[in-house]
Amino acid sequence: MNNKSKTSGGDLFIVDNSDSEWKVRQYLHEWADIARAMDIATGYFEIGALLALDGQWQKLERLRILMGDRVSMHTKKALLAGIEKAKGVLDQSNEK
Repeated sequence: MNNKSKTSGGDLFIVDNSDSEWKVRQYLHEWADIARAMDIATGYFEIGALLALDGQWQKLERLRILMGDRVSMHTKKALLAGIEKAKGVLDQSNEK
């Protein structure tokens, strides 16, 4: 009996910053050129990470970020501003 499980989206690949030669930023930058989508889980999210990858993450069809509850004040402000903007777009859409 074969107990191997098959994944539909490819194999799970974990990258962290523990290797001094291979950092997450470098990985994401290079893989954005060949991937269609990325799922990222992080305990500490910083908006500067997306700014550092500007021009790369926009190439993806889908980017999902699961983040912990620890963020800098700058990141919190950026996220709240994005939520307010999305609410405005949804409200305008509902009015039409």
